Order: sequence, then C-alpha cells, then structure tokens
Amino acid sequence: MSTAIELAKLPPPQVIEALSYEEIYQQIEQALLEKIPDSSLLASDPAIKLLEIAAYRELLLRQRINDAAKSVMLAFARGNDLDHLGALFGIGRDDDEEDERYRQRIPMSLESYSMAGTRGAYEFHTFSASHLVHDVYVDSEQPGRVNVYALLDTMSEAQANEVKGEIEAQLNDEDIRPITDEVVVNWVMPTLVPLSAQVYLNVGANKAQVELAIMQALDTFILNHFKLGAEVPHSGIIDALHQPGVRKVKLLTPTEDLQPEVNQAFRLTLDLVFPEEA
Repeated sequence: MSTAIELAKLPPPQVIEALSYEEIYQQIEQALLEKIPDSSLLASDPAIKLLEIAAYRELLLRQRINDAAKSVMLAFARGNDLDHLGALFGIGRDDDEEDERYRQRIPMSLESYSMAGTRGAYEFHTFSASHLVHDVYVDSEQPGRVNVYALLDTMSEAQANEVKGEIEAQLNDEDIRPITDEVVVNWVMPTLVPLSAQVYLNVGANKAQVELAIMQALDTFILNHFKLGAEVPHSGIIDALHQPGVRKVKLLTPTEDLQPEVNQAFRLTLDLVFPEEA
C-alpha cells in the first residue's frame, strides 16, 4: 500500500487558533476597566464603539495569522501557496490541475524516487501520465503482474483508450517499471447514480440563494467521494441538501449508502425539485 500520509487524518494543528469575537471584545473591555477601575461603560458611551472596532480589527488580524499559518501547511495551502510547497518536492502542477488532486500527488511523489515497485509509486506515475486521471487503484493478484485501474471522468471510449496509452507509455518506461513486472492498465468510468430529491424551503426563503448553496455543497460532496472504492454515505447527501433556508428534504434516490468495489467509483447526477407546498 502507499506510504503517503493521509492529510485528512492529521490532528488539527495547534498553531491554528479558534476565534471568537465575543471573547476578544470581553478581553479588551476587561483590560480597559483594569486601567480605569472607577469608570463604568454605558451602552451609549462612545468608548463602546471604539471597543467594538478594536475587537473586530483584532479578530481580522488573528484570522490573517491563521491563514498565514495554513498557507505553509500541505493539508491547507491553496493556489500559489500550494505551488510553492510542491516546488519543495520538485513537483509542478499539471495544466488546469485542481488543488485537491495536486495536494494528493505531492506527498505521493516521495515514492517515485525509486522505480515503480511500490503501490504508491505506481499511483504517482499513473497520476503523472495524464491530468485526466482522477484516481488510481493498484493491486497484484500474482507475482510480477501489476493491475492498474485509472478512474477517468465520463468520456468516449476512444478518448479513454488514448489516456490509457499515455499511462502505459509512462509506466513501461525502462526507468520506471521494474524489469520483472508486467503492467496491465485498465480505465474505469464512473457508475452514474441519480440523486433525486424533493427540497422544501422555509416560508420567505430566497430560492435562488438556497439553491446555489445546495449546489455548492453537493459539488464539494460529489468531488470528495468521486474516488475508487469510496463509499457515498446516504446521510452525507442529506446533510449537503440541508442548507440554511431548507425546511425538509425527501431523498428519493439513492435510498441507502453506496459502497463500490475497490476498482469502482460512483458519481451522482442531480435531479432536484423544489415543491411549493407540503
């Protein structure tokens, strides 16, 4: 198996501070009263506004410090910050490669310093063969035979075979494939599963805003679970649908958790309706 650290399983970094405007305000107010103990602050006192401004600016400053700390951590960095971390590993971003895919490849690259003998090395070199590879699963049912499954997004068979050829060329390079290995590359298309639901809104809710929030949550959920062997939990779909402004959800399909095989992936297709009543 790959020895790359799963970033999602790392404990929360201690340098990241939990922020509360109310706590910061109370701390500043207490510090002020300690300096002028004989004074009392009334709601109409102009000093209250100064305290609120000071507390808000300190909140922004602390959030900026949190963001700066995250920008140098592989698990949290984004955009150009992630590019600079990748440069430390000698791994550049592929054209149009999204942050999460790039983040996955960076620690995996450590296994590429040897030939593609380990599972992680085969995974890394498969990812590197084409930016159209979304996920990789590698196994070996018998000595010397390596099966590589590359998850591709919905495309024609001709396009899929073209990507497969790029992967085969990469993995069979004499500097990558051990001479004793036979590499068999398979492309995998996602199994499409309809997500059909009735979403009921609260009275007065802005339908456009609620629908946008739901679509953004579902896009993130689908992307996070569009992986080989990744379970798609029924409860997670309902959570994504229950955005502010939603009164209730009737999830018609799927009716239970989706559990693919290790070389299979599910992709949800959306069919949402927003009934006016009930």
